[in-house]
Amino acid sequence: MEHCCAPVDTTAPIAVTINPEARVSVARTATQIGALAPGEWHTVDVTIVNDGYVTGPLAIESDPVPGVELDLPVHVLTGEPRQEGGFRVRFGAPATVDVTLTFRALAALGGLAQHSTISLLLRAES
Repeated sequence: MEHCCAPVDTTAPIAVTINPEARVSVARTATQIGALAPGEWHTVDVTIVNDGYVTGPLAIESDPVPGVELDLPVHVLTGEPRQEGGFRVRFGAPATVDVTLTFRALAALGGLAQHSTISLLLRAES
């Protein structure tokens, strides 16, 4: 059994951990997000570690980012200790943008709200 605060063993560039109180923590891993090309949908993988065996929706939210389309599906937490998920991104033209994503379980942020948000610097080159 993994310790609750240990780094997540994953090849996904983003790891989400949900504790028994349904508080969400999100972090970048050592895996880089691959090259992004304008006009194409690119999937960014997310590993979800559910230490609380929480069930219900895990939403990913973001404010609109000019020049970028985000496909942020709601993931259904099954209560399993580990699930794989992700989201998609598409650039309209070559650009570098800062995307802030917020992850919410059970439609609440809990007392550790700052840990459920991550900023990603994404770049599309032709």
